[in-house]
Amino acid sequence: MTNSDDNPSPWAEIIGPCYTAASLARVLSWAESDVAEAAASLTVLELRTIDDVLLYPAFQVWDGQLVPGLGDVLRVLSTGTKGRWTWAQWLHTRVDDESGEEAPSAIEQLLSGQLDDVLRDARHTAWAWSS
Repeated sequence: MTNSDDNPSPWAEIIGPCYTAASLARVLSWAESDVAEAAASLTVLELRTIDDVLLYPAFQVWDGQLVPGLGDVLRVLSTGTKGRWTWAQWLHTRVDDESGEEAPSAIEQLLSGQLDDVLRDARHTAWAWSS
């Protein structure tokens, strides 16, 4: 991911490594058409770069499978904004909790089985985005 000046995009640091459709399909043992379908149904997070390249953040895959509950969260986030880069940032960024301690990211919470908590936070965030 680069910007128009061929400098690394700040999004690269926020989002981290990404797959192409072919490499994601390989990791998940899917066909590339399955990746496209999953992206269209918001089961997989697909990002389009400024130069029209489709990327799939690696953080959504764990042990060769999609992070459980990811699709549910993506569908909730889509009610607040259509900005998929914003969803990616929300999923992958750690923020300070009420005590000032760094809390796990939403994707880390999903990995630890906290789907209900993440969905609650996603609903709140989507509502704030749409206000």
